[in-house]
Amino acid sequence: MHSSPTPKYDFLQQEKPVYSGADALTRLERWLTLQKNVSRIAVLCDRHTAQDCLPILLKVMPSSIPVAEIVIEPGEHSKSLQVCQNIWQRLTQMEIGREDLLINLGGGVVSDIGGFVASAYLRGLRFVNVPTSLMAMTDAGLGGKTGVDLDHIKNRIGTISFPECTVCFPGFLETLPEVEWKSGAAEVFKHALIADPDLWRALVAHGCTPESLAVMLQRIQRVKMEVVHIDPYEKGLRKILNFGHSIGHAIESQSLSSSTVPLTHGQSVAIGMMIETEISLRMQKLSNGEAEEIIQVLSHYFGKVNLSDYSVSDILKWMRYDKKNQKGEVKMSLLTGIGSCDWNISVDENVMADVLLHYGAKNK
Repeated sequence: MHSSPTPKYDFLQQEKPVYSGADALTRLERWLTLQKNVSRIAVLCDRHTAQDCLPILLKVMPSSIPVAEIVIEPGEHSKSLQVCQNIWQRLTQMEIGREDLLINLGGGVVSDIGGFVASAYLRGLRFVNVPTSLMAMTDAGLGGKTGVDLDHIKNRIGTISFPECTVCFPGFLETLPEVEWKSGAAEVFKHALIADPDLWRALVAHGCTPESLAVMLQRIQRVKMEVVHIDPYEKGLRKILNFGHSIGHAIESQSLSSSTVPLTHGQSVAIGMMIETEISLRMQKLSNGEAEEIIQVLSHYFGKVNLSDYSVSDILKWMRYDKKNQKGEVKMSLLTGIGSCDWNISVDENVMADVLLHYGAKNK
């Protein structure tokens, strides 16, 4: 039986550190002064972070190094190879060299596409992630996964490429609209469910609020970084970080392909966690009491699951593209308790279809 991680290590002191807290930008400023070979810096951001966050970041940029910005449109639709090509062309026009630096200033979309662009440009451009959303600070901006979508299939093209450092300044979270805050909160609850029962209890007691996050941010980040430290290239344990994502990505892909107002990644993952909790129960991985508690807490925080606009066949179609699948079998990461998770579990399509129908998906 696979189990969640127990080893502890200090992710703040690693060779490629995570600077997290009110002094994070000051730490970035000190780190930049040590980068003697950098002659140019490019900052990738979207329209929102260019307006709200870039002026703050520019205050800690070295005055001796030219800094230029590259601005993309916000949202999942920017995660395309065409947008990557546009960024590569801009980096080339700016004469960014291999020893120079790309700083990804934004949420999960920016860190996903920026990390991928950097990993391929000149066969490896150094980059720094400066996440500005709760989603990116607790998940997408950490751990080295990069990628873009292909025909609405989530993260079909990508690499695992680690930033030189990651800088999480909580002040940027003040710019987030509520929908983006809740989107990030889905990953926070996920981290608790897969590996930290005490964190789950704290979230149940206090919620995922700006006040509670100020106290718990490094603890939340530690869950993911410990998993990544043990299994950086997702050969085993790291797959537990995909809990909620098998269903969630399928729902998100269908939403992106068919809706004028697509679901956010976090909304999709929240739905996915509730459904995969039910699958964990159906497969006798999880007790009835724990499943009821999880679904009650998640539905209270994120709202009731409504899949009436989705068909079972469409969701199952997207799930067949999931990267965890093996030999034509759908593989999931499922809960074995609050704070523990198993991975590489084969799930029969009939079980998935039955649970999806239970949650209101249409049967075609």
